[in-house]
Amino acid sequence: MPSILLPNKALQKSPLQGESVQSAVQLASSIQYHHDSIKCDNCDKIANYYILGFHLAKQQPMIVCNALLLTLVQQTSKFFQRHLDMSRTRRLPWMSVLINEMRELGKRIKDESLEVDRLVLLPISDQEEETDITSYSLNEAYGRAIRITLYHCRASLYEDVDLSKSISYYRKCVSVRPSQFESQKLQHAARVALQHLIADYTHDQRPRLPSRTSSVSSGASSSSMSCGNCGIEKRGMPVCSRCKSQSYCSIRCLKAHKPIHECQFVV
Repeated sequence: MPSILLPNKALQKSPLQGESVQSAVQLASSIQYHHDSIKCDNCDKIANYYILGFHLAKQQPMIVCNALLLTLVQQTSKFFQRHLDMSRTRRLPWMSVLINEMRELGKRIKDESLEVDRLVLLPISDQEEETDITSYSLNEAYGRAIRITLYHCRASLYEDVDLSKSISYYRKCVSVRPSQFESQKLQHAARVALQHLIADYTHDQRPRLPSRTSSVSSGASSSSMSCGNCGIEKRGMPVCSRCKSQSYCSIRCLKAHKPIHECQFVV
C-alpha cells in the first residue's frame, strides 16, 4: 500500500473500493502501531484508511450520517490529538490531506441539512446552554454530532497556532444545535475554550508602537517577533511567503510547522 494516498487517487488504489465506511474503520482499528513524541510506526497506514473512509462516505449522492460515520470522525479526531506535538517538529504528509477531507465532509453535511444553526454572539456569555435535542431524523441528529466533533477538532488544532481561527471553529461548534449522540460535552468544552481564547485574543490585539526601522528583505519587521513553531523571540525573523505574517526563527522551524500552518489556508 502506498505511504500516502492523495484524495483523487485513493479510491482507485484502495483495497476498499466498493466497500464501506465500516471496512475503513475496522481496518484502521486493526493496525498495530507505535507512537510517542518523536516517532510513530504505521500511523501513515491508519491515516490512509481514515482518508479512504471519508472518500467512501462522500461517494453517496447524500451523506449518510450514522453511528459508523460518527465513529470514523471521532477516531480521526483522537488520531489528530495524538500527533499535535509531533506535527510541530516534523512534517506529517497525511495531516493536511486528512484535515481537508474533514472540512469537505462537514461542509457537505451542513449544506444537505434541513436544520438551521443557532446564532452565537461573542463574547460568549454564561447563560444556560440549550439542551433541546429534537431533530427531523436520526440522520440529522448524527449529522449534528459529526459537525460538532469536526469543528471542535479543527478548533483545537488551531488553538496554539491561530487564535482567530480557533475562536471561529469553537463558535461554529457551539452554534450547531445539540445532539443526543455524544457531543454535548464537546460543546460545553468549546464554550469554556471560547471564554478563555477571546480573553487572550483581546489581550494580544492591544495597540503596539510601530517599529522605527525598515523591514528586512524577507518582509518581516525588525521589531521583536515570536517564532510560530518554537516560540523563541528575536528580531528580523523571516515570514511565511504565503500569509506574509507568521514568522519563523529558522528554515527548520518553518518546515516543521508547515503542516499546521497550511491548515489556515483551508477555509
